[in-house]
Amino acid sequence: MGTHEYFDGNAGLAVQLGCTKSSGEPEIRPQGTTYILPPEHGNSWLTDIHPKPGLFVSDAYFALHQPVARSYEIEQPGLFLCSFESGNVTVIERGKKSRRLQRGIHLFVNRGKPFKVVFGSEQHTRYTTAWIFSDFIDTYLQDRGWQEALSVEDALTWSSHSYNTPELLLHFQQLRFAIRCGVAPLMYFESKIIAILSLILCSVQNPIYGEGFQKKERPKHMTYQNQQFIWKVKEELDKDILNPPSVKQLAGIAGMGTTKLRILFKSYYKLSIADYVRREKMSYALRLLWHDEMSIQNISSLMGYMRADKFTEAFKKVHGMTPGHVRKSFNL
Repeated sequence: MGTHEYFDGNAGLAVQLGCTKSSGEPEIRPQGTTYILPPEHGNSWLTDIHPKPGLFVSDAYFALHQPVARSYEIEQPGLFLCSFESGNVTVIERGKKSRRLQRGIHLFVNRGKPFKVVFGSEQHTRYTTAWIFSDFIDTYLQDRGWQEALSVEDALTWSSHSYNTPELLLHFQQLRFAIRCGVAPLMYFESKIIAILSLILCSVQNPIYGEGFQKKERPKHMTYQNQQFIWKVKEELDKDILNPPSVKQLAGIAGMGTTKLRILFKSYYKLSIADYVRREKMSYALRLLWHDEMSIQNISSLMGYMRADKFTEAFKKVHGMTPGHVRKSFNL
C-alpha cells in the first residue's frame, strides 16, 4: 500500500500520535497545517507547510508517554533533511545498523525502500525537516535550464561534513522560525530549501573537500579501522558536547596516541578536536538562542565561558554574526 508523505506530509504520523488539526484563526496563521497532540502530552504539536508539489517543510515539538514506531514506505524517491535538536529518535533501515539520532543535521535518501522511525518517550522531541522529492528538484532545474549535479542518486555520495555545517544550521533555524510563525509567503520556503541545497552543492563541489586536499593534509594513511575509531571518538564527543572527554581519554577510546588522534581527526573532519568542540558548542548555543527565557549571559555560562564577550567572539567566529544579531533576526 505504501505511505503518503508525498501528498500528505506528516498527516499519517499525526494520526498515530492521536493529533487533531489546530482550529487557530486562518488570518493569523494562513500557511500550513498544525496538528495538536492530546492534552495529556502538554504543549505538543507538528506543523507542515506544503509550498510546492514534491516539497514539505515541517517543525515538530512533542513529548510522548510511550514510544511510537512509524513505518514508512514512500514510493516517490527523494531526500529527507532533518535538523535534529533533541529527543530519543531511532531510524531503522533494512540492511543497515539502526541509528539513534544525535544533535545535528541528518540526510536520508529515499529510493522506495521501507524504513521505520521509532520516537521514544524519554525526553521532548524537537526537529525541523524537509521532504524534498525528486520531481520537485527536477522541475525546478528544468524550468531554469540548469544542469546541476543534484539528484537522489548524487546525494548517496554526499559526506556528512557537506551538509552538517553551521551555515546550514542557521538556515534551518530561520526555516524553523518561519514555520512556527506561519506568515511567510510560500515562495520563502521554496527559496530557503533551494538555498540549503545550493550550500550543500557548494560544499560537495569545493576543491578543498577533494581527494587531493585530503592526501595533502594527512601525513599517514587512514585505514578503515582508523576511520571506525575516529567515528567512535566523534560519537563520544557528541554524547555531551558541553562536557567532552579530554584528548587523553579520547585517545584511550581510539586505541592510539594523542598526536595520531589529533592528526587523523583533523584529516577526516577537516577540524581539530578543539575546533570541532567549539563549533558544536556554538551550534548548540544557536539553538538555545531561540529560547528567549535564557539570556545571552545564561547561554554563555552554560557553554563554559566566564565572560560573555569571549562567548560572543567564539560565536561570531563560527556563525559570522553575534548572538544579539541572531536574536534580532528571530524577533526576540
